[in-house]
Amino acid sequence: MKASFVSSSAMQNVLRLTISQSQSKLQQASTEATTGTYADIGVSLGAGAAKSINLTSAIAQAASFKTSNAVVELRMNASQTALSSLKDAGDSLVSNLTALQASQDTTSIAVALQTAGATISQLVSTANTSVNGEFLFGGTNLDSQPLTDQSSAISDTIVSALNDYATGLGKDVNELTGEEIGSFITDTVEPMFSESAWTDASEGWSTASSTDMTSRISGSETITSSTNANSEGMRYLALASVVVSALFGQDLSSDAQSTVASKAIAYAAQATAGIVTQQSELGLSQERLEKANDALDAQSTLLQGNLVDLQGVDAYEASTLVNQLQTQLETAYTLVSKLQGLSLVNYL
Repeated sequence: MKASFVSSSAMQNVLRLTISQSQSKLQQASTEATTGTYADIGVSLGAGAAKSINLTSAIAQAASFKTSNAVVELRMNASQTALSSLKDAGDSLVSNLTALQASQDTTSIAVALQTAGATISQLVSTANTSVNGEFLFGGTNLDSQPLTDQSSAISDTIVSALNDYATGLGKDVNELTGEEIGSFITDTVEPMFSESAWTDASEGWSTASSTDMTSRISGSETITSSTNANSEGMRYLALASVVVSALFGQDLSSDAQSTVASKAIAYAAQATAGIVTQQSELGLSQERLEKANDALDAQSTLLQGNLVDLQGVDAYEASTLVNQLQTQLETAYTLVSKLQGLSLVNYL
């Protein structure tokens, strides 16, 4: 009979190799049990890794659109709130001017003048609203405050022009008829609020761009995501207010005052109609944004499902493997410890 000998050192080396391999497998299995996906996509999927990358990229792009869309949504919501306040200001001005037509007493005139001044202040303040450092009504000119209050200067210009107008007719201002003051407002005052005069670099009210912002809200869709301070609604709200402020301070006849009130009411009504149009246009963009977000959510859900199917592992199986490897490692550690404790001294 022939005896065979096995070196304890060789046995320890085998066990160390087993421990090293088991630790590597345990780390991989633990990762898969925790994440529910392959620890090494390239090794596990091979050629399918490219599809995994494409799915991950598409999911990230959808998330990026959702993030940028949230900023766009905030800007449009804030714009809607601001426009609503301007519409209310226009409605209030119309209400006070309507009351003035019925009674042109000192108190009614004072209230109308106060309302007109407040409307101008609100218009300028609202048009200069900013969100996240961007001016809502600057159009594509986001960095500059859109409106400067020119009501005082333009009122002086209107009063001077009115005196010249009356002189040209051979009359004093207080002798002007309703028809004459109406012609003056239409022919002289209204053109002062045309878009070209409004945006005049030296004397105009606005530095806003007349071109609105556009935003890409999905891979294939863009929307108009802002409005601007050069709109007819804002210009005519300023016109209605300045007509009241400049002309009701003059010594006009009762007939002329009634005409001034009627013209201002018409301009204010035109202003609120323009503001409602701005709100409607933004509303359409908000609706498209909401639908785009819904589509992005659905797309993300579908892509996530495909990615899980591609990368996913059986969590139960991975957990079972973790337990088996841990048991195997504990056994190997025990054997190594016992082998290291062997010595011929114990048997001599």
